[in-house]
Amino acid sequence: MQTVSNFSRTRRIDIDILRAIAVLSVIFFHFEVPGFSGGFLGVDIFFVISGYLITLHINEQLANNDFNFISFYARRIRRLFPALFSTLIICSIAALFILPKSLLHDFANSQIAASTYVSNIYFWSIADYFDTQSILKPLLHTWSLSVEEQFYLLWPLLIVLSFRRKQTILIAALGALSVIGAELTFTTSPSSVFYLFPFRVFEFAIGALVGRIKLGRPSAPISNILLIVAISVVLASIFLINENTRGPGLLSLPLCIGIALIIWLSHPWANANNFITKPLLRIGLVSYSAYLVHWPLLVFLKVLRPEDLSGRTSFWLCITTYLLAEILFNVVERPTAKIDIKKNKLRIFLAVPALVLFSIAFALGYQPAYDAIGAIGYGGKSRAEVQQILDRIPDRRLVLKTIKQKISDHPAKGQVGKTRKIVVVGDSHSVDVSLALQYLLIDSEFTVQNLHSICDPLTIESIPVTLSALYKNHPQDQTKNPEYCQQYHENLMTELQMLMPDIVIFSEDWRDIAIAGYIPETIRSIKDNTNAEVLILGRTPIFGPHPNIVLRNISNVGQINKKANALRTDYYKPMDTLLSGIAAETSSSFISKNEIICSEENCEILIGSEIGYTDCCHWSIAGMDYYGTALIEHPVFQTLLHE
Repeated sequence: MQTVSNFSRTRRIDIDILRAIAVLSVIFFHFEVPGFSGGFLGVDIFFVISGYLITLHINEQLANNDFNFISFYARRIRRLFPALFSTLIICSIAALFILPKSLLHDFANSQIAASTYVSNIYFWSIADYFDTQSILKPLLHTWSLSVEEQFYLLWPLLIVLSFRRKQTILIAALGALSVIGAELTFTTSPSSVFYLFPFRVFEFAIGALVGRIKLGRPSAPISNILLIVAISVVLASIFLINENTRGPGLLSLPLCIGIALIIWLSHPWANANNFITKPLLRIGLVSYSAYLVHWPLLVFLKVLRPEDLSGRTSFWLCITTYLLAEILFNVVERPTAKIDIKKNKLRIFLAVPALVLFSIAFALGYQPAYDAIGAIGYGGKSRAEVQQILDRIPDRRLVLKTIKQKISDHPAKGQVGKTRKIVVVGDSHSVDVSLALQYLLIDSEFTVQNLHSICDPLTIESIPVTLSALYKNHPQDQTKNPEYCQQYHENLMTELQMLMPDIVIFSEDWRDIAIAGYIPETIRSIKDNTNAEVLILGRTPIFGPHPNIVLRNISNVGQINKKANALRTDYYKPMDTLLSGIAAETSSSFISKNEIICSEENCEILIGSEIGYTDCCHWSIAGMDYYGTALIEHPVFQTLLHE
């Protein structure tokens, strides 16, 4: 990630050690090495280092009347583009052979964004509820490179304009505004705070201030204490903070200030070249290459082997990352760093459109290339038939758009008097069920409505813990702000009373046994306030991370449902047992989705010639039709319909 313009012996040892700590933290976090729950903060460390080095170098050049924008950007391009270009080429080749066709479109778009250094904006723009899983995005890590490049584009102008004009005050003010903005915005859009440059400015600013604030050097004992405190704060952040911690923002400040303090001290202990620091120095030297290769390596491995990482696999991922980083560093980074800028400015700047054109060419040509590779590598007609079925798996957004259009265009719409009402409550799985029922019951007396939310389907009175505790481990960022779900819980019963349903259906992922245990109070309240019958649906069987991945090695179509059955885990069983008991306790009804989708021998994931899922756990059009029909025809559901 963060880089310097040359590989000379003048590199500060302590800063290279910090680079090593930063990249190792990120890599160990992604490779699931125990203890590094806050390893993602390695990116924040890089930002502080960048703020320090870039501000220091520009001010030094301005003081010597030796700064110009063209040379500055030429150095940045020479340093950053060759390794990134090489990585994108290798990833493109790997993607054609490894990624399923349904994921190549996202890859192509992300590659264009990465090549133009706006991938942070791209990933932010698609970070919605139906977004592809992070582990299926080989270029997701380039978001931080884009933030840094945006810093390189804007910061020099700021430094030049403010040179000898209260620059320190301006940097401090921008940093303060950035922190305040991050704190205020986090409540409504955590993904904006995470991905977008304005909310990261304070991290660069803290580094920049290190070279601007003139303070006398402390005595040796005080310096020793300060170094120990700074290192302790940094390590505590990496080992104790986790993904559910609010940030970046105020809680990021201790880590950033700790890094800034280490840089400012330039302590002899941190600048010793000995047998302890030498390995870290080498890792710091290749940290940019290591950062570039580690995430695609993990993603492609998870596509080929979707099972959880073992300790042994994590170890070999680390070793492979280091070896690839050494190769990229020595073959690409080191040679290109020697290119004479004065003699090759035009060639250097041409690297920018060359990288963009490569990415565009891939986006235009990946489909025929994928088909050509598949025609060679399918290994027979039967295998080709399987792959053709998997390649037709649609994007979830397209499925939702199509089924809504089908409902709107249905001949029976508006032709049948509606006297009864079904309301489906829950997360994205409630969307699937409600749309399936809307379509399949369109010529019946029932209207079907959906109360969809990423918040748990609970009334505020039924939650015995704080909302912070309730959503501590929720996968959606928005819920980390307790206020986000407050109104939903307070208004859930009011909305149901206004709708006055005859049947309320809970369709939810049921992420936690304890949370499902809070449902009885909500159900009793629904029954008391609406007189509706309540149906609880169990968890949907998961075939993840994507059917196109877990079913890719099947040799013939007839094995798909059997393979799906073998992939089915028992994670749904304890939840179904609990929910069935809750239904009995509250005089409600229960239907297991597992029984709807799977028998003892097969899981009906292949429906005719279409896969019933769009991803790990959501239904395609074929799935909504088939599973929705099975749900309606279930004896329990039939009883509710005819009461």
